[in-house]
Amino acid sequence: MKYLSLFFLLFVALNMDAQIIEDKEAAILEVHYIKTTVGDTLKNRSYSDLMTLRVGKTATMFYPTKKMWADSLLQTNYALYEKVHREMNPSGQSVYNPVGGIEREFLFRNVNDGETMVCRKISGEAYSYTEITEAPVWELKSETKEIMGYICQLATCDYRGRIWNAWFIPDIPINEGPWKLFGLPGLVLEASDSRNHYTYKAVGLYTKNLLPVGIRLYFSHKPYKLKSRQVYLQKMYKEYIKGNFVSSMSRLYGNSTQNDLSNAQYDYQERDYPHVSK
Repeated sequence: MKYLSLFFLLFVALNMDAQIIEDKEAAILEVHYIKTTVGDTLKNRSYSDLMTLRVGKTATMFYPTKKMWADSLLQTNYALYEKVHREMNPSGQSVYNPVGGIEREFLFRNVNDGETMVCRKISGEAYSYTEITEAPVWELKSETKEIMGYICQLATCDYRGRIWNAWFIPDIPINEGPWKLFGLPGLVLEASDSRNHYTYKAVGLYTKNLLPVGIRLYFSHKPYKLKSRQVYLQKMYKEYIKGNFVSSMSRLYGNSTQNDLSNAQYDYQERDYPHVSK
């Protein structure tokens, strides 16, 4: 027991040294979205996860809600993390339920002025890239519909290999939205690409008792910095799509495997990168 306690203290100390917490400003709004991703387009199998958009006056952060909570818990209360893990994955269960959900990507926009940083773990190692913040070029449409009691207007864009449809609220003049879908004259409540491979739907808006906007990462070491977005996406392509991502997802959720990746037609939200596995 003594050695286990020493191991736990060492584990926490090492992780505390590696965490990155850089608060920039107070938050004025937080939006929770359900992100749905079709991981097997042949059989239309999908998974969903909760995402959080936290907005300040000049900066935003967008992250997987459960993953942020789980990473923080792993550092601050390892015993509780293990207890939750065991309860979610009892002995003999065939389907694995990750404590932090499925989504892994963190996005920090304009925490450093004019830059967007994206970070996630790829095959167990943390990687990041930084790019100049670039909003999609939107075309406003006349169509409207009601979402969560708000009258929303439709806008479309062709952004990095996908056609996106977004519904925004003109009455809430905050030009933010999920992921990189920002720059409209109002907050985006729903968005999806034209094939419905990726969908975001707001499920809650909050303005009280918010944590600050900034960079918050709880990794075992600082992320390796990749030189560009294309390098990051190509690495993801090599590790997951060419590395049996679809069949792995099917096994993870207890579905029959889909081994023919060339027919699965799965790809990332941004498709404008070299699709080679070298």
